[in-house]
Amino acid sequence: MIKVMSLASVMLFSSIAVAGLGGASQTIVNSESMNGAPVGSRDAALAAGKSMIMEINDKSPYELSRSVHYSSNDQVDVNSFELLNSHVTVNEIVTSDGDIAYQPVINVSYEYKARQRD
Repeated sequence: MIKVMSLASVMLFSSIAVAGLGGASQTIVNSESMNGAPVGSRDAALAAGKSMIMEINDKSPYELSRSVHYSSNDQVDVNSFELLNSHVTVNEIVTSDGDIAYQPVINVSYEYKARQRD
C-alpha cells in the first residue's frame, strides 16, 4: 500500500512538472538591416557586404541569436535561430568632408521559436 501511494505521488508530481514545461511555442519571422563601414568605391562596398553575409551565414544558431535583435518579453529558444534570406545593398553617403562614400547594408531575414512568458 505504501509503495502504491509513493508511486502515485511521484507520478502526480512528475505530470505537474511536465505540464508546466509544455507551453505552445510559435515561430517568429523577423528581419533587420546591418550597416558596414563606408568605403571609397561601390565595388569595395559590395565586397564588404558579401563578406558580412558570409560571416552571418557561418554562425551557429546560438551565435546568430546574439547577432540579431528580438523581443526580450518572450522565452526564446536560442538554438532555433535560422537564417532565411540575406542580400546586400549599397548606400551612397556624403562624409563630413563632403566626399561621397559607399556603405554596404545587409538585410537579413531569420526565424526562431519562442513562447510567451506566463
